[in-house]
Amino acid sequence: MIQSLIHFLFFFLALLGMSGCSQIQKAPVDSLPPESLPAEPAQETLLQGYPVPEDIFPPGSPGQDPQMSARYHYLTFLMLHRQNQFDPAVAALENAIEIDPDTSFLKRDLIRMHLSMGRDETALSMLESLVEQDPDDVENLLMLARLKKDDMREETMHPLLQRILELDPENRETYLRLGKIYMDNQQIAQALELFSRMAKQLPDYYVAHFYLGEAHFLSGNYTEAEQAFLRTIDLEPDLIEPRFRLVEMLQDPENPAGDADPDRLLAMYEQILDIEPENERALLETALLSYKTGQTDLAGQQLMDLGNQARNDNRLLMTAVDLYLSQKRYEDAVIVFSQMLQADPDNDNFNFFLGMAYESSQNPEKAIEHYLKVSPAHPQYKKTLLNIAFLYRETGETDKAVAFLEHHHQQSPEDIDILTYLAAFYEKENQLDRAMSLLSRGLEDAPENTSLLFRLGAVQDKAGLKDDSIATMKEVIRLDPEDASALNYLGYTYADLGIHLDEAEAFIRKALDIRPDDGYIIDSMGWVYFQQGKYDKAVDYLERAAQLTDYEAIIAEHLADAYVKTGQIVKALKTYHRSLAQAEESDTELISRVTEKIRALEQQLQDPDTENTGDALP
Repeated sequence: MIQSLIHFLFFFLALLGMSGCSQIQKAPVDSLPPESLPAEPAQETLLQGYPVPEDIFPPGSPGQDPQMSARYHYLTFLMLHRQNQFDPAVAALENAIEIDPDTSFLKRDLIRMHLSMGRDETALSMLESLVEQDPDDVENLLMLARLKKDDMREETMHPLLQRILELDPENRETYLRLGKIYMDNQQIAQALELFSRMAKQLPDYYVAHFYLGEAHFLSGNYTEAEQAFLRTIDLEPDLIEPRFRLVEMLQDPENPAGDADPDRLLAMYEQILDIEPENERALLETALLSYKTGQTDLAGQQLMDLGNQARNDNRLLMTAVDLYLSQKRYEDAVIVFSQMLQADPDNDNFNFFLGMAYESSQNPEKAIEHYLKVSPAHPQYKKTLLNIAFLYRETGETDKAVAFLEHHHQQSPEDIDILTYLAAFYEKENQLDRAMSLLSRGLEDAPENTSLLFRLGAVQDKAGLKDDSIATMKEVIRLDPEDASALNYLGYTYADLGIHLDEAEAFIRKALDIRPDDGYIIDSMGWVYFQQGKYDKAVDYLERAAQLTDYEAIIAEHLADAYVKTGQIVKALKTYHRSLAQAEESDTELISRVTEKIRALEQQLQDPDTENTGDALP
């Protein structure tokens, strides 16, 4: 049964191009119900061994030249195809079609030949013509749907699939294709209607009831979903996935009839294990439930056994990661990986994932403890080092974070990532000289590394070395003319200084071509227009930038400045207040500057000669 499920999953994905409705499912599908549809033949074998239907190609009349018979040319085509002589085979098939132009069978084979030879556009064009000639031929419509399976847009596929169902209300493949469109587009009501119709039309087809249950589940119709999943199990008693769905429904906090009784859940997992004794999800969940109900010795042994298995079984390990870390079940992840670790206390994977679990459950000390046990051989070792440094800083131990990165930088001075993060820590601590020195040393080994150059330019700017910063950003652009960040930085620097404004506009416009929806680049363009005195245009850009960045403090200040210039005093005052609300406490310079602007505007509003726009003050 396990093998049949695995085989079905691959078939189902190939047939329908379906990866599961992962965007909206409440849990991943482990094994979709095995499909009973006949598989669409692979392109390279579509024509091998085809019989010649007598009702389509009757033998020629007595005395007829056999070379004038469509049957003759079709037989020739089959022979040439079996010999892999594809171009002559196509020619023979075209001869048969010329003699018998009304036979769709021949044209479909010619379309398949073009597909097998990589002539997709030719095949599609022929098939669309064939459908146009006979719009009620279900075989043609199905072939078109299969050929366009990668173009699953609703406006493209929906009418085609609906037409197939009108002509063939029991076409299983089409129900599933159309259902996928609905599910992918979050059109759950339409999916529910479709699968309800499918279940009525095909009452003994378990796949219809399974997806009907899915649609009800996603709609919050728990009673109906349970009925559909139970009907699926009645029709196919050995299915696993409907049982997992029933467990999920019992545990769903939104289910008013939910019942997370451990004994009931354990019984359901035991049913699954009776069918599939090695089902990893059920084994993990059973052990976890045992642990949480006080059977710690039994659960500890079960999870240790699974830990021993997971040492050499990445699939089992990733099942645990998906179940507990990916689904944000962090407390459960701590239990599972802690117990698995007992099987191998030095295991890199167990320590890494247990560190992630502790970090995600807001226990940085324990996270650091396990991250420190991950060896350099682990593929996530560098990520582990950086996590440790950030955790030290988050717990107020910035000096320890810096010392930790300095130690690893000394061990691997050529590692650009560690060097960059260490420089960022120096910058955060306002140790700008150390940051610039470190970045400069890195550039000695990698003089064309634009990431290091950009970071150096930014630190130089923060240190007040404007000329050096401008020169560094120019070097970044010389090495990479498409570096939008450097283009924006240099353009904004010119604008902020009020110099080279035409050149600044050109730099920023190029950056916008590369990242048109970047709120910070849009702000830079607005600031250029402000400095050029084009205040109405500045307002247009700065309003959009403020919306995209949720009124980031400096951008809100820019917008308020532009409102002042366009006479929108009350709007300006509101926006200055938004800037203050978004400002970080450490940015005392901005806070002081904006506070002074607010004071000045409030005085201006008290002047009876000041035009009031009617906007209410905050």
